[in-house]
Amino acid sequence: MNKKTILNYLNYQGKVDEKTNQLIDECILEVQEKAYFKVTQQIFHLTHSPLKIEELDLIIPSSDLTHYFQDCHKCMVIVCTLGIEIDRQMKYYEHIDMAKAVVFDAVSNTYLEECCDEYEKTLDLGMHTFRFAPGYGDLPLALNKPLSRVLQIDKKIGVTLSAGGLFIPMKSMLGMIGLGSQRAKSCHSCIRKESCALRKGGQRCYVID
Repeated sequence: MNKKTILNYLNYQGKVDEKTNQLIDECILEVQEKAYFKVTQQIFHLTHSPLKIEELDLIIPSSDLTHYFQDCHKCMVIVCTLGIEIDRQMKYYEHIDMAKAVVFDAVSNTYLEECCDEYEKTLDLGMHTFRFAPGYGDLPLALNKPLSRVLQIDKKIGVTLSAGGLFIPMKSMLGMIGLGSQRAKSCHSCIRKESCALRKGGQRCYVID
């Protein structure tokens, strides 16, 4: 598991002390042991001006995605989860050891991303953009509901939505990937680079190897 990503989630800067490093290692082993990764996905056609998922007649009200998907004619919606045991362990640590709960959360986020990355590599996607999740940038969190319903995530991977549009289990995510055009995460290609608080603080939303 990439510790740089974990430290990004922790907003950690500078040299990592031995105690924190040991705590990260403990959480990595525990998350890998308790996680039960499940995933489902579906490909849809896109139309433009406005950006819309054709089969669902669903307009995507996002200037960010309009920009990143401008040369894409299809998109894949992918939903994945680490399962309910991760949530239970998180709540347990929140009651007895808040410091470990924070690290456990960061490790869980990293593991979910990495599991999804590895799964994507098994698919024949051709040229594609990076995953873009509702709730980030100007992509509305409300899109989780119609997209999750179409993918039947409750039946396929045991994930439901709260009234506020958040996933249960918590360590679950939905991502949209544009197909037909290559886009990697970088500050140079980001339309929010001038206003990005992370960039101004010398950090990135992605790992710099």
